[in-house]
Amino acid sequence: VLNVTSKYGTRQISTHFISSDHDILGERGYKVDRILGEGSYSRVKSALWKKPGSQDTVQVAVKIINRMTAPQDFLDKFWPRERDVMQIMDHKNVIRMYDIFSHGNKIYITLERAARGDLLDYVQLKGSLSNQEAHKYFTEMCNGVKYLHSKNIIHRDLKCENVLLTANNSIKIADFGFARIMADSDISRTFCGSAAYAAPEVLRGIPYEGATSDIWSLGVILFIMACASMPFRDTSLSKILNDQKSDLNFPDKQKLSKRYCHLVSSILKYDIKARYRLTDIMHHDWMTLTPCD
Repeated sequence: VLNVTSKYGTRQISTHFISSDHDILGERGYKVDRILGEGSYSRVKSALWKKPGSQDTVQVAVKIINRMTAPQDFLDKFWPRERDVMQIMDHKNVIRMYDIFSHGNKIYITLERAARGDLLDYVQLKGSLSNQEAHKYFTEMCNGVKYLHSKNIIHRDLKCENVLLTANNSIKIADFGFARIMADSDISRTFCGSAAYAAPEVLRGIPYEGATSDIWSLGVILFIMACASMPFRDTSLSKILNDQKSDLNFPDKQKLSKRYCHLVSSILKYDIKARYRLTDIMHHDWMTLTPCD
């Protein structure tokens, strides 16, 4: 209890409502370290967490959402979808949610921590990845997406920033803010995600199958990993669409394997009927044969 004095006299209020995130998390076994990221209505903090009933601690990322500043559309539609999706996921290549609770006007989500950051930062730092490294990461991404789609979960915002790297050099698909559960027969009419990674039908506003839009995004990521550049100019919508209709322009094509170029080109087909599905990708020679540089 805290005494607060004003011109109207002194009154007592409970400090329960003004406790800091550090105090609130500390009461639940968290030792907060630092801020990893911050947005207009949420922030992510690094922490060590001692699970209830265990003496072991695990490094986690705690996402804190402020209901007071979050858009109503997010609270009514996107957050319930994200919560429902996160609660059913359990795969080695998908970020896991350990805990979720509310306190006052805030929602606290405890997530598995990927200590090495995201794939975009990694490619920007290292440049083009080797054939072997790109093969490893892409195989793990495909395994994660295959699992999601088997649960009828469509990510709808796959991009390098949402692919994380763990301390043991494994891939984790993250950020399910636009995800939703869709049956095979369901059609989406909402534009989600980043234009640079979006399929032509999504950019054109045509109702689309969620799974095919995720596959297109995987193709963009695969191009970026090996080429360290975007496959399409993203300065305007018209330029993206024009580039998507044209043959891919691979930089330093002589350094890239023919199998790799064929796979990427097959995923990024403008004609959705000719575009590879996940089964086609996973049975492609570049995926099944031992990669070499």
